[in-house]
Amino acid sequence: MTPAIAIIGAGPSGLLLARLLQHLGDIPSTIFELDPSSSARGQGGTLDIHEESGQRALKRAGLSSEFQKLMRPEGDHLRLADKTGFIHIDEETPGEGRPEIDRAQLRQLLIDSVPAKSIEWSSKVASLQPTPDGRFRIIFANGSEDPRSFDFVVGADGAWSHVRPLVTDVLPFYSGISGVEVRFRDVDKAHPEISKLVGQGSYFCLSDEKAYFGQRQGDGSIRNYAMLRAPESWIDDCGIDFSNPQATKAAMVERYFDDWSEANKDLIRLADEDHVIARKLMMLPADHRWTSRPGVTLMGDAAHVMTPFAGEGVNNAMVDALELAEKVAAALRDGSAGKMQENLAKAVKEYEEGMFARVHGVAQETLQGLAVLFSKNAPLEFKEMMEGFKAGHRDVKQRTKCNIGAPMEQREKMTEKQQIRLNEQLLLYYTQKRWQ
Repeated sequence: MTPAIAIIGAGPSGLLLARLLQHLGDIPSTIFELDPSSSARGQGGTLDIHEESGQRALKRAGLSSEFQKLMRPEGDHLRLADKTGFIHIDEETPGEGRPEIDRAQLRQLLIDSVPAKSIEWSSKVASLQPTPDGRFRIIFANGSEDPRSFDFVVGADGAWSHVRPLVTDVLPFYSGISGVEVRFRDVDKAHPEISKLVGQGSYFCLSDEKAYFGQRQGDGSIRNYAMLRAPESWIDDCGIDFSNPQATKAAMVERYFDDWSEANKDLIRLADEDHVIARKLMMLPADHRWTSRPGVTLMGDAAHVMTPFAGEGVNNAMVDALELAEKVAAALRDGSAGKMQENLAKAVKEYEEGMFARVHGVAQETLQGLAVLFSKNAPLEFKEMMEGFKAGHRDVKQRTKCNIGAPMEQREKMTEKQQIRLNEQLLLYYTQKRWQ
């Protein structure tokens, strides 16, 4: 007997799960997506797809060749500067096997890999209703109810998941970082100096607890994220009219980046006026977990939304899809029909325990990345961290110099557990105390 499986959200993890279930076990699923089509809205910037995680999941799904046609190895190039324009790093980033792909390209690749009829567009899920027999009914935002019942529901519906309340009442909290996203579409012709500054990969400019993150896109355009430490209410209370692109660009430069070099200022003030978006970054606790509930689970941002400062978010979401698909396929292949729900529940619990352990370390690395990128001595601390990557030091203990706060001599004497606790305590300070 094949269970009725619903996947909420047609992002990378939800689509990859559907593909893997079909590819590994000929297991069908239905994906519910709020967008009316794949092209209904922008999908964000560029993603690093790591060999040991995201690429491994794509290979298991039989999609390596399609990915290789779209990936950009040159996207590994990094330029690191400070506000004066001084270049600290101008080279390929440490480690191989991390080519880039635009989020929209990855999503379309995955959409094309599943049966078209398996995606139900314009289906905004509001909640799930448990049934007496242990299944779930889907309630949509317009008040209607899907006539089907599902044996297994996977929440892949992002940071503000409508599936998450079934397993936990924990909500994302503010990371302490806000800012503005801008874009340069015809940048090579209209602004060749900006094209040259960013290059073919990424341009990080870090100073005074503020940052630019410029990224070359697959279509040749450039996105820039101008971010800073700010209170959670900053978007509403800073006095900038974010509905007015021209005024937003001028105010951002005047108020927050006035002492940056003219070339760096241009990365905001010359940006296209049809793409100026205010953003604040949210996250779940690094040790977030829940008690397993039969018939439902989470993955991707629904399970562990984090800031993008370690480049691990989408890669871990793709590993979520791989590990869950493998567990479910094995449970259905090896178990008897009469024990389907029991076998599924066991598979889900095993997946969740593995995911909790795997993601905790990644979340710590992301916290550390945030602390370094937005430190007062950011260019030098980030350069030091990158040199640690070159030496193969990717764990917290081996990069003691990058811990938040604490004098260097104290950091070097800390155990890994003490370092992790320090990072969490100081992030809590930044997000809850600093702006009171």
